[in-house]
Amino acid sequence: MKQLIAAFSLMFLAISATVIASPTNVRFAHLDKDMNGQISIIEAKQDKEVMKQFTDLDENDDEVISKTEFKSFKP
Repeated sequence: MKQLIAAFSLMFLAISATVIASPTNVRFAHLDKDMNGQISIIEAKQDKEVMKQFTDLDENDDEVISKTEFKSFKP
């Protein structure tokens, strides 16, 4: 019985995490192909809207967009 409850709990957590994921986080994860927590200009070229805003989003001019910087993205 405890195993069944544990299994349902894990399943619930997995479903909850999927529902909670914001569209912005999902888009960031989709673009971050190498999963290094940043979007390079090469990765950004996959999305026209992100490319248009790349310079504005890259607030510290390091030629990558961090997760924090990506929160300013306006689709």
